[in-house]
Amino acid sequence: MTETLDVMGAAMIVRREAGMFIAENPIPPGYFVPPHRHDHDEETLLVMEGELTLIGEGGETTVGPGACRTFEPGQLHGFRNDTDGAVTLVVIASPGVQLAEMFRHFDRAARKGPLTPPDIMAIASEYGVQFG
Repeated sequence: MTETLDVMGAAMIVRREAGMFIAENPIPPGYFVPPHRHDHDEETLLVMEGELTLIGEGGETTVGPGACRTFEPGQLHGFRNDTDGAVTLVVIASPGVQLAEMFRHFDRAARKGPLTPPDIMAIASEYGVQFG
């Protein structure tokens, strides 16, 4: 079963959740996920199409199709699309249960109106994600 969520203006197509969270994430131009840490989940980002700027403790790097980066729990990471084109990203998280629920919470909350940065930070912290 697939499920499509709106995660702050970017679609996220959840492909699998049993034992591991896997989703396809088309990233529109200008989209930005600030640096953050997961308390519980290991997260792997796989770029399928386009160029993505990854942000981490060592600074920023631009990666293209085939690039794959894994972030351990507690490791700072974020990304943004600095290009004029879409980026297709696959997100894999293990165990991923909390991450899946956080994305669903963002989707539900956004249906009620635009999310402010404090809203986003509050929701994320419920699922073990800290920004900064």
